[in-house]
Amino acid sequence: MKHKQVFLLVLIIFLAAFLRLFRVNEIPPGVNRDEASIGFTAYSLMQTGNDEYGKPFPLSFQSFGDWKLPLYIYTTIPFVKLFGLNELAVRLPSVIAGTLTVFLTYFLVKELCKAYNRYIALLSALLLAISPWHIHLSRVESESNVAVFLTVSALLLFLKGLKNTPVLLGLSFPIFALTYYTYHGNHVFTTLLLISLCAIYHKDIPRKLPVFVGAILSVVLIVFILSQTLLGADKTKISGISIFGSPNVIHENIELPRNRSANPNEIMTRLRYNRVTYAVITITKNYINSFSPNFLFVKGGGNAAHNIKNFGNLYLVELPFFYAGIILLLYSLFFRHSSLLIWWLLISPIAGMITKDAPHTNRMFAIFPLPPIITALGIMWVISVCNKRTALQYFAVIVILLAYSVNIAYYMNRYYNHFAIEEQANWGIGYKQLTDALFSDAYRSKKVIMARPEYSPYIFVLFYSGFNPLRYQTTAVRYPPTSDDFVHVAAFDRFSFREINWSSDPAGKNTVLVAETVSVPTDLRASPYTHRINAQWTLVSP
Repeated sequence: MKHKQVFLLVLIIFLAAFLRLFRVNEIPPGVNRDEASIGFTAYSLMQTGNDEYGKPFPLSFQSFGDWKLPLYIYTTIPFVKLFGLNELAVRLPSVIAGTLTVFLTYFLVKELCKAYNRYIALLSALLLAISPWHIHLSRVESESNVAVFLTVSALLLFLKGLKNTPVLLGLSFPIFALTYYTYHGNHVFTTLLLISLCAIYHKDIPRKLPVFVGAILSVVLIVFILSQTLLGADKTKISGISIFGSPNVIHENIELPRNRSANPNEIMTRLRYNRVTYAVITITKNYINSFSPNFLFVKGGGNAAHNIKNFGNLYLVELPFFYAGIILLLYSLFFRHSSLLIWWLLISPIAGMITKDAPHTNRMFAIFPLPPIITALGIMWVISVCNKRTALQYFAVIVILLAYSVNIAYYMNRYYNHFAIEEQANWGIGYKQLTDALFSDAYRSKKVIMARPEYSPYIFVLFYSGFNPLRYQTTAVRYPPTSDDFVHVAAFDRFSFREINWSSDPAGKNTVLVAETVSVPTDLRASPYTHRINAQWTLVSP
């Protein structure tokens, strides 16, 4: 690398680190439910060696019944040890993984690119550093973000290993295997990616001992984790998030339309309205929508934990360059490994397209770092077209820079200034303020009855209070699993979680009722016994 390239790359890495670390303990405003669970589980393992169910150092964590994979949780333990149980400790593994992915993307593009690699590699790293999608998921606990880092690391070693360096190639396989320990979607994505790598490069893979050892080790690691998850955890998780996960799906989309038709029992009606036809149509629609401008550039996904409301996953200015880059890839221009990138692009939505809320920003994240690479390819093509006309080339560069500046300024203002205020209800800051109140001198000795057990308020109380894990493990009482096998906590220690009956659950001297502010009866809102914590929560107690 030349000194100028090194300097520019260092600047890009510093920019990436700054955008991912700046006020990360404040924005997003408080932990979400999964962050609280992972943080408290890491804390519990650190303190007792057991998870919240009292199981010693498991590889599959039951949590809310969604069965979390182990790598992110165990990675979080040293950060909790260093910084305490807080937002920073839970998010730092993702911050570090996201920043390192920017660094590795530069070298990955240099391996992938046939021409103009010096510019495309730097531009790809820069676009990844400022990507809204990547910034957002690098600033929260995100197993998918760590899985992307591992995928890029493994792929870089794989490609370098093809150059007669079997040790690097052998090392890439166990790193690929670690993605199976990180994010459930990679059980599908990594499998398809490994198949494609073996198919595309089978003639170039050296048949040497380090490669065989790495491949065997990766198979052992993959089989081991799948033996822990495939028959139980993955099956449970898929049943809850699949397109048939909601009990009303069959009734609303199959039974009702069939009964409303002129001849409900006619064979053509039954062929049109059945589970197989519905699944094929829905999955196909989900796949196509994963590449739609609406999802990528206009509105993003529907999950508030992964998106800013009404803001695309990518900058709007990138729309023409992204699709132009795809066309160029299809024509195999500039890249030696275009077939790999095309395959990567095609398989990225597969894990998420069978889910009920697809396209999903987090489940689609396996596409990274392709969007910045493809966009960089499209931008370089536009500039190269103007190459023989210097004035036109400068004009194109200025227009692109101005358009990016407007998009970036708008996003940074939305995220760092407005997001923390507008999205408080979707994050844990309200629970943090509530927990502080419940553990204050005024309420510390009182029993607590708290509404909305299905929203898992218990985990926020555990996280923000740093509750003794052993005490929780020995006092926790849980409701029976729901129809989709999710588990809600009914009580632990002095806390009970159930719906409040305002006529039969009067607050007493030793009891405090906790409910959403909007659900507190009107006559109680003005009571001197009512304490409004924030817009979200209100306490009622003499």
